[in-house]
Amino acid sequence: MLKEFKNVNVNYEADALVEINGKKYKIHDCIEGEDILVEVDGKYPKLSKVLKASEYRINDGCKYQSECGGCQFMHMSYEYELACKKAYLNDLFKGIRGKKDIDVISMYEPLNYRNKAQMTYKLSKTKQVVCGFYEEYSHRIVTVSNCMLQATVANELIENLNKVLSKHKIKPYDEKTKEGIIRHVFVRYGFNTKEAMLVIVTNGEFFPGRNNVLKDLLKLDLGITTVIQNYNHRDTSIVLGEENKVLYGPGFIYEKVGNYKFKISPNSFFQVNTLGMKKLYDKAIEMAEIKKTDRVIDAYCGVGTISIFAAKHAKEVVGVELNKQAIKDAKINQKINNITNINFIADDATNFMTHMAKERYEVDVVIMDPPREGSTKQFINAIGYLKPKKVVYVSCDPKTLKRDLYDFGENDYYVTKLEGFDNFSKTQHVECVVLLNRIEPKK
Repeated sequence: MLKEFKNVNVNYEADALVEINGKKYKIHDCIEGEDILVEVDGKYPKLSKVLKASEYRINDGCKYQSECGGCQFMHMSYEYELACKKAYLNDLFKGIRGKKDIDVISMYEPLNYRNKAQMTYKLSKTKQVVCGFYEEYSHRIVTVSNCMLQATVANELIENLNKVLSKHKIKPYDEKTKEGIIRHVFVRYGFNTKEAMLVIVTNGEFFPGRNNVLKDLLKLDLGITTVIQNYNHRDTSIVLGEENKVLYGPGFIYEKVGNYKFKISPNSFFQVNTLGMKKLYDKAIEMAEIKKTDRVIDAYCGVGTISIFAAKHAKEVVGVELNKQAIKDAKINQKINNITNINFIADDATNFMTHMAKERYEVDVVIMDPPREGSTKQFINAIGYLKPKKVVYVSCDPKTLKRDLYDFGENDYYVTKLEGFDNFSKTQHVECVVLLNRIEPKK
């Protein structure tokens, strides 16, 4: 059954908010003010047709958007998307002390920008090996080819891998039966170095036909730099396991960001938007105003990207990261770039900062780039004890950032600058960089 809704109200995630039989629902892929037709049968009502389209609606977006759930803004113009993100940030951060009008810095290219691609496998109805993404709120795999966000090279590699796997009848892993070999494919691509890493994730070490698969892949001359088999036999939706077997090449790739070169391993964190990353880090370093006499802590440092950007401005940089493989790569990156004033430490950031606070370590600037769940109150309290002059917070989740900014306020830090960066275009995600200054005690 179909039901019409006129002049719909739409939230930030591009969901029209409608009421059906006394219950409220969110209808995906809408734009403010549109007239829509909704299919109300089934567990979740969904958009059937746009009766009166917004002037900002585009028709060449992703054909998988309604099923996949990975992108929220494929149906709207990029200019409108940026305006939505700007309005969202300004509304979210109302009342944050020191906040002024927040702008969102646009991307170089809003499509095919992701340097990391990861997809999950299944067998099609025609017994072909295919892959895609989990449908929203489920573990049903939506078959996707040529993802509009992944690097074009990554899409080509995955398409050809699937043909090779189908040729050799390599069975995908089935979550229900716990049988099959291939679980995921994972690709990292260096936009500036043109190096490509292909990771085939299997359900354990057993991979019959592995040598034939590798031989056929390399024959295709796809520009693959390295091929790795990753073992993941856990009952989890996490893509990568902890063990890797290098099948071809060095087992890693390099990427250049600005004047610096970085080694990237399969399990290491690296920003997914290479071109946007330089804009982001340049702004973070600019906000920090690091002096040659400054001691800097780079918390949640990953493979050391921000540490390396900061090092030439500082007396000393300490990079802290829990992921031991990332720290190994960070130390290699330091050596590759001939930098001597960084000390990389494998430790939990909260544990490290708490220890530094107890030791009364002298620090002038803290730069932090935590995961999506944000930092911890204990970490922020430790900064309150250390009393650095400036804190630069790089965040990929504005909501957890807002929560943490209130904790910083309790530790006598106020927001001086806050800018948005659209490093995840066509999705609801937006990156932020915040400068926090210490409130000087009254004399």
